[in-house]
Amino acid sequence: MSNVVVVPLTVEQELVIASDNSGAIGEKPDDAVRTSNSVVGRFACRVAAMECLAAGGDIQTVVIHNFTSDEAWPAYKYGVAAVLNELGSERIPMTGSSESNFAGLQSGFGLTIIGTRPIGKTSRLSGREAFAVIGKPLVGKEVLEQYDDVAPLWLFQHLCRLESVKAVLPVGSKGIAEKWRGWTHRSNKLECVLNLEKSAGPATCFLIAFDKDDEPNISSIAGRYFHRLLAVESE
Repeated sequence: MSNVVVVPLTVEQELVIASDNSGAIGEKPDDAVRTSNSVVGRFACRVAAMECLAAGGDIQTVVIHNFTSDEAWPAYKYGVAAVLNELGSERIPMTGSSESNFAGLQSGFGLTIIGTRPIGKTSRLSGREAFAVIGKPLVGKEVLEQYDDVAPLWLFQHLCRLESVKAVLPVGSKGIAEKWRGWTHRSNKLECVLNLEKSAGPATCFLIAFDKDDEPNISSIAGRYFHRLLAVESE
């Protein structure tokens, strides 16, 4: 279960549309979480990019929705560009608009990524895969204070391309357990060293389903970000 929308485009391709937003996070005095607008732009783009890539899409363009101020635009764009550069997609075009008629007391930002993928490029779980969580669920100020525990975007992209990784899914505010159950359509009890009910904020961690035999390799690649997720069968 992903947050993307897939729309037919041609006889060979379909559109993959992903989005993310944030409110009351930024540089305004009344924001609930104070951080730079470039950081806000970076994490919003990170979430939408991960959703697009997880669905098998290739990013084609980014649309920015800036409700903060005209002055915030360059910093938001800088943060978005940083993510695209990390993915090797620095030439991706960006567009968008800013709210310049009225000033709000708190920051507001939204972002949409439009990608494409070949028709029928979907991942299906067989029920025989092993699972793991890459990264750690973090939210709010934790994202900034424990940034070293956030799953790196390069690692997400690398695992997406591994043949032994059958599917990936970013985790957001609903937490690991709910995301896993919606993804697999299973209700097993889950065991993991992480808090499975906690919000993962801006996709600070993600789920992977992979061939059991390749766990040593995947664990080695992911290093300290790798956390085994065990689905316990009911007796």
